[in-house]
Amino acid sequence: MTHKQILIHYGELSTKGKNRRMFQNKMAEHIRHKTKELEKVKILPHHDFMHVKWEEASYEEMIEVLKDVPGISRFEPTYRVEKTMEAIYEKGIELFKELTFESNDSFKVVAKRSDRSFEFDSMKIQREVGHVIGEAFPELHVEMKKATYKLTVSIQQDAAYLSLISVQGMGGLPYGSSGKGMLMLSGGFDSPIAGYQMLKRGLEIEAVHFSSPPYTSPQALEKAKKLTAVLARYSTPMKFHNVPFARIQEEIKEHIHEDFSMTVMRRIMLRIMDQLLLKNKAMAIVNGESLGQVASQTLQSMSVINEVTTTPILRPLIAVDKNEIISIAEKIGTYDISNEPYEDCCTVFAPKKPKTKPKLHTIQEMEAALDIPALIQEAVEKTEVMTIDEHYLTEQYANFTELL
Repeated sequence: MTHKQILIHYGELSTKGKNRRMFQNKMAEHIRHKTKELEKVKILPHHDFMHVKWEEASYEEMIEVLKDVPGISRFEPTYRVEKTMEAIYEKGIELFKELTFESNDSFKVVAKRSDRSFEFDSMKIQREVGHVIGEAFPELHVEMKKATYKLTVSIQQDAAYLSLISVQGMGGLPYGSSGKGMLMLSGGFDSPIAGYQMLKRGLEIEAVHFSSPPYTSPQALEKAKKLTAVLARYSTPMKFHNVPFARIQEEIKEHIHEDFSMTVMRRIMLRIMDQLLLKNKAMAIVNGESLGQVASQTLQSMSVINEVTTTPILRPLIAVDKNEIISIAEKIGTYDISNEPYEDCCTVFAPKKPKTKPKLHTIQEMEAALDIPALIQEAVEKTEVMTIDEHYLTEQYANFTELL
């Protein structure tokens, strides 16, 4: 059976030096994981690009999978034909026939000949193939600099390979190539996008959700799990840590003045995150904070909240405005889930007038009324962990329809 092939361009990976092999391996590993339900693929990494070869699955299926793999700048479906000009003409025409042309569309042919024994040189291949395509599609004109379509013909030792369309990839770095972090995942718009931006930079992620039953509903917890399932689509099955937070919030409500409760709550969350990082061998906290968006995200608040930890806190949305966040949410599939009306623990216990400029010594004095180490230990010990993959959404939907 003739094998099918896609040529992957790394983009940013091309600038890597001695670590390049590690990055390539991470990408190959991820592609194998994402394609395992289709079929076993063969991956051949080269210096600036990678070949993925397979036999059964359709090109469309493989394209859909590769579009969601971080680290890929762009990729080209490549078609193998016999090493004769007739076979090349025929395949070239077939590929152009699949396109819908606009007025003023143009094309060019680029030939690469690694088999020097082939009868025509690169220039002659370009001329001959270009002539045949021009005759078959008179509505297209030839444009060498900025052609709408570029047909690449590569003459190799075993066969000729043709590619016409280039598909945009996710960009960034291969998943897991930048270490591991833990994402503070609420049910809102921002935190899942923060997770997406970091996994795109190669950070392996585990999700941490603070839930406060009975003050927060099972649907609010479910919402966080569904957001994790969306993120798992762009990564690998993801660990989900559900931290019980109701007791801590009750203690805060009883002992801390309402105006300062949000600051104390965020400080305790960070302390819990530090414990979970240690336990799960992660190196950074990721959250969806955006400068000045709410009271706990002013510089003064952040500075007081951060004081409890020396762990790097990654805030990919710090300078991103809400409209941009919403537009990414729509693109990656978190918008409708984040829009569901179930409140998380931050919203349920939100103070009416939170302090935007809390003083550190005031907060420290107030915290003395709480047995913070015991509260943290209890929350960490009672944290429930499950693994969520991208199929979680369809499985939940199937369970729901069965109930109906």
